[in-house]
Amino acid sequence: MAGKFGILARGGGEAFQEMAQLDLVVFDKTGTLTEGGEARVSDAEFIPNNTRARCVILGIAAELESTSSHPLATAIRRFCENEGASPQTGSSFEEKAGRGLKASFHTLHCTSIIGNEAWMEEHGAAMDYNFSRRIEIWKSEAKSVILLAIQDELATGSNSGQFQITAIFAVTDPLRAEAPYVISWLQKQGIDTWMISGDNITSAAAVAATVGIPSTNVIAGVLPHEKVAISCHRICPNVSTF
Repeated sequence: MAGKFGILARGGGEAFQEMAQLDLVVFDKTGTLTEGGEARVSDAEFIPNNTRARCVILGIAAELESTSSHPLATAIRRFCENEGASPQTGSSFEEKAGRGLKASFHTLHCTSIIGNEAWMEEHGAAMDYNFSRRIEIWKSEAKSVILLAIQDELATGSNSGQFQITAIFAVTDPLRAEAPYVISWLQKQGIDTWMISGDNITSAAAVAATVGIPSTNVIAGVLPHEKVAISCHRICPNVSTF
């Protein structure tokens, strides 16, 4: 029957046997419940009176995201290019999966990071109060938030050596049209549904509510390589994976 519909199951008959006994499914968010490839920047704000031009800030963001293939990185890069980003050249790139990227920009005399709030906190980045309020609104609208911070090598005074959040971006990632139906069908079969995501809990819970997954069944802020282990530990600690 699977062959008739062009479905190739890894594991063959054994996989179908295992699936017949399924009582719980954990979904990833980006690219599974959402389209992933259709993600786009819906909102962007920049710190007022910044010493660097908007086009330069966009260029820094685009250059940082150029080394990542993640759907959110692609959305940021596309937005920056469409908004007239000034090309920049970075070096000494660093990436932490599920957090963000970091690079040096020698001609601009700065180091910059881009990523989520946890990445900003890890680097002690200072945030404007108005940015904080805006971010909370975006998250409640099920948008993923990406932040850009710059450490100015020429800065003096209290800001010397500190990363300053310079721009924030909200990314919308449309749900797959079939996602609510699939979740509903599984639940009607008595199969429990969960969602795990590297995104913040507010945005993740908003997406889960849209597809019909209870907020109590959402695990957020998880690094990619931790998802399987954390799912097993949180949801079914006494059951092995296959």
